[in-house]
Amino acid sequence: MVDQQAVFAVDLGGTRMRGALISPEGDVLVRDTVPTQASRGEPAAMRRLAGLLERMSTAVPGVEVAGIGMALAGPVDPVAATVHNPPNLPTWDGTSPTADLSTNVSVPAWVHNDASLAALGEFVYGIGQGMSNLVMVTLGTGVGGGLVLDGKVYGGLRGFAGEIGHLVVEPAGPPCPCGGCGCLEVMASGTGLARMARERLEAGESSIVLSMARGEISRVRAETLVRAEARADRLASEVLRAGGRYLGIGVATLRSVLDPEMIVIGGGVASNSHIFWPAMAASARVHGMRGDKATLPVTPTVLGDDAGLLGAAAMAWGELGVGPSYLK
Repeated sequence: MVDQQAVFAVDLGGTRMRGALISPEGDVLVRDTVPTQASRGEPAAMRRLAGLLERMSTAVPGVEVAGIGMALAGPVDPVAATVHNPPNLPTWDGTSPTADLSTNVSVPAWVHNDASLAALGEFVYGIGQGMSNLVMVTLGTGVGGGLVLDGKVYGGLRGFAGEIGHLVVEPAGPPCPCGGCGCLEVMASGTGLARMARERLEAGESSIVLSMARGEISRVRAETLVRAEARADRLASEVLRAGGRYLGIGVATLRSVLDPEMIVIGGGVASNSHIFWPAMAASARVHGMRGDKATLPVTPTVLGDDAGLLGAAAMAWGELGVGPSYLK
């Protein structure tokens, strides 16, 4: 007997695949995680996802799975449902995860970029409820972004819009894996902050960061800087402030170009230090247009790591006709 419908929402990254059964109201009925094992190939990962769905379905009796929404870490063409050169899934270029998943599961499935769906999650179930326009920036190992404009996920020509991490914030900056130089991703991500700290340590600066990294510069991470800054370490504080200032330039640019109702910042890098966030806010005011200096609608995520999962659920529910469609 069917008591309730749910969608299977998936947040798929290079290391792990998180799944959850989610109601139309955004309630998470059950959740679980399996390793991606990306090097074994995309079809094998889809078989593991199908197994995960089967286990989760039996864990919640009376629930019927109506569809699947997938948030994937990398550029996705949501119309063709194909993945394009995902940096953390290098063997998956040109694959169609939803098509392969459908060979194992007999319900419709949709896929989109994870940062775009994180923005949608905040828009539908989080801090952006009742708005029409929202931008999300996610800071972690890299920098991602998502755009919800006029109530729809905006993907541009091929679904690749929202690559906020590749706004140039330092023209003389280091090369970025995207092919550009001085991108926000290499100046404000966890990877970028660690690089800046390592460069200063290699130049001979003194800091407790090195001892925290067991004397090995190569072991310095953004988390190391956060812990060192809590102990009033000057180098850590200056690097975190620099990352915040670069993010502020990006925020001011987004505000000028898109004029959203809100910019939501997610990811551990932005939330783990009382230094990073004030530096970002001050920089955004300095670099913003005159009319933007008084109020810049920038706020932390309220959904945290669940933003992508809930965005994937909202996408699936919309395409199933339970509520509005959020895809163009």
